[in-house]
Amino acid sequence: MTRIPRRPLSGRRAHATRAFLLLTLFLVAPFHCRKADGASRDPGEREAEEAFVAYLRIDTSNPPGNESAGARFLQQLLTKNGIESKLVGSDPARQGLYARLKANPPSAEKALILMHHIDVVPATASQWTKPPFSGTRSGGYIWGRGALDVKSLGIAELMAMLDLKRRGVALRRDVIFLAVPDEETGGAHGAEMLLRENPELFENAGFVLNEGGSNETIVDFVSFWGIEVQQKVPLWLRVNVDGVGGHAASPPDGGGTVAKLVRALAKIEQLETPYRMSPPVANALAVAARVRKDPRGAMLRTLKLPLDPRLEAELPQGYRNLLRDTITITHVSAGNSVNVIPAAATADVDIRLLPDSSSDEMLKRVQDAVGKDAKIEVLVKGTPVPETSSDTELFRVMSNAMRAAEPKSAVGPMISLGTTDSRYFRARGIAAYGIAPFKVNYYDADSVHGVDERMRARFFAEGVRLMRRIVNDFCVRK
Repeated sequence: MTRIPRRPLSGRRAHATRAFLLLTLFLVAPFHCRKADGASRDPGEREAEEAFVAYLRIDTSNPPGNESAGARFLQQLLTKNGIESKLVGSDPARQGLYARLKANPPSAEKALILMHHIDVVPATASQWTKPPFSGTRSGGYIWGRGALDVKSLGIAELMAMLDLKRRGVALRRDVIFLAVPDEETGGAHGAEMLLRENPELFENAGFVLNEGGSNETIVDFVSFWGIEVQQKVPLWLRVNVDGVGGHAASPPDGGGTVAKLVRALAKIEQLETPYRMSPPVANALAVAARVRKDPRGAMLRTLKLPLDPRLEAELPQGYRNLLRDTITITHVSAGNSVNVIPAAATADVDIRLLPDSSSDEMLKRVQDAVGKDAKIEVLVKGTPVPETSSDTELFRVMSNAMRAAEPKSAVGPMISLGTTDSRYFRARGIAAYGIAPFKVNYYDADSVHGVDERMRARFFAEGVRLMRRIVNDFCVRK
């Protein structure tokens, strides 16, 4: 074919052509970048994120719970991948989910339970910048109640089980997936009930991976992974004040029920809870101080009681709360009109005790403080349980996987300020660990049980990979 020479473009035409080409490149390049990014992304990560978003959209606020909706959603994902599961629990609206992959060939090795709770604490939508049950993806984050506590962990555990099934690997121990209701209000109708009424579900179970761990980040780098081996003991109380209702314009001596409640709460808040070094806390802090080579480690190495005022000011609140029992007033209820004295007033008090504190002793202190002005009702009364040893194969597997995921990071056992269902398994001699496979920066961590709960999408994907590696390394035959 004969080529026809082209005349050089005039200045104006050349300028217009270059502008057109630049505009075309500007419009097309992002499409190709997105396409390339989508092509390079692990399909399993996309699947996990879609499942996570869908899970967040199911409102499982407790109260009232409605965890069965979440359990059925998880069951569909397992069924789709050929894993049999069953709904567990006697209340049709508040069921959990149980599935078990068997070792092949059968093994005497203790089974691993991958556990999380389906329920979440309530959210007031008007206080959020994104709807709390929308699973909104915005600004590199995934938003929703349960993003951090703890539907993210549930999906990561589920994806780890699906990975084992899809690869058809030979397991050296059974792997159990367990999603439970009612954790947020104490677990009496969830994990505790299942262990009591359906012990056959946990035959030969020896290990639990659950919520409760932590990681400390500097920008996007994890400096320390905390694997939870013990936790503070819950004592949840309701303070009740009864009296005679009436018109607010004619108050009785003392001001009525609300005034009596305020005085009772003031006495409870004034109870002294001095700093002290509980042995389990001392052990955990000593390990953290030894393995950490950062400023926080140096601070822990010099930690002693009584606290130096300067050190107390520098020590993060979380660490200070590990050195004392804490008392927090969380809910007050009284009256329905400004000009009516209510006949009754109540308040809820959340007390977290160090592992070796006595619930009975604290309860007596509270009752003595309020005297005859109020009646104390016990909502949840935890009991101390044995600490889980960090000298196990699973702890070593987790430590190796975490350090591999974040080179130069340190790993150590920790005591949790919160309370989880792990305590019910520890009470039965099952080694239970709380882990946080997802990086969470300082500001996002404040959204747990708060407003605008969210997780960075990239951190979620990294956490899913980390969980998959831990389960693989602990459960697959070498």
